[in-house]
Amino acid sequence: MTLRKAERNDLARVMEITRAVVPLMQAAGNTQWSDAYPGLPRFEQDCNNGSLHVYEEKGGIMGFVVVDDEHPEAYGKIGWEVPQSKSAAMHRMAVDPQSQGKGFAGHMVKSVESMLVDAGYAGIHTDTSLENEKMQHQFEKRGFEFRGRLHLDENEDDWYVAYEKVFKMDK
Repeated sequence: MTLRKAERNDLARVMEITRAVVPLMQAAGNTQWSDAYPGLPRFEQDCNNGSLHVYEEKGGIMGFVVVDDEHPEAYGKIGWEVPQSKSAAMHRMAVDPQSQGKGFAGHMVKSVESMLVDAGYAGIHTDTSLENEKMQHQFEKRGFEFRGRLHLDENEDDWYVAYEKVFKMDK
């Protein structure tokens, strides 16, 4: 099982996973993703800037995640333990529905954490839709702490929840 930076030829598989995940999210009452978001242009941008990562097992892509230093403006209102300048942000994570329930999400998050610790980060910030209880459970199961609620767009009825994981650094 390997987390690696995505290449352009991985984008078709990323979109295939996205198209498979969206209906499941919406059926669960989570409208964070749609047919329009996240779309191919967003993933192309993520790939071009080196922030899109794919998670492989036996040569097949099981999931993907975006990890970068781009903290949304609304993150400035959250009481983080680790300042944004010393943390990365994690966005747009999904596991192929046919591979869900097999621990891939946990392995992906653990791989992201290892990558960030090796790069000298002190923590990771992330968010998900208030309705995305599945992802909130994943964060809490992996030791992330709830840090607050926020809006990421103009829709005042559209709440997100922020989570943080502080890495235990050797001194």
